[in-house]
Parts: sequence; structure tokens; C-alpha cells
Amino acid sequence: MKISEMGVERALRLSGIFLILGLSVEIVSLLWERPLAFLLFAGVGGTLTFLGIVIYLYSLLPTNHATKG
Repeated sequence: MKISEMGVERALRLSGIFLILGLSVEIVSLLWERPLAFLLFAGVGGTLTFLGIVIYLYSLLPTNHATKG
């Protein structure tokens, strides 16, 4: 699904959700004192945060609305 199809507002909302989830996972993994916490921090939290940032930056790109005349 392209950003232009779902709208900028929805893309920003989705980006925000991914960022909040990623940061929440990273906070929980910092409080957890197990060796698996690093994998949770870097793998899951990092991926969700990265995905939120990429969706946000992609939503800032201008869309081409070419009209046929």
C-alpha cells in the first residue's frame, strides 16, 4: 500500500504507533535483567523504531498527482 493511497494523516498516525511501540519495547527491555533483553532491545525495539522513522520520512515525500487533460 502506498502512502498516497492511505493519506498523510494515516501514515503519520501509523508512524507514531510504531515509534511508541518501539520505544516501549526498548524501555521494558532496559528494565529486564536477562541476556535475552538485548535481543529484544536491538531486534524488536530497534526494528519497530526504524520502521516508524522510515514511514514518517516516506510520508514527507511529495506525491505526484498528474491530471490528464
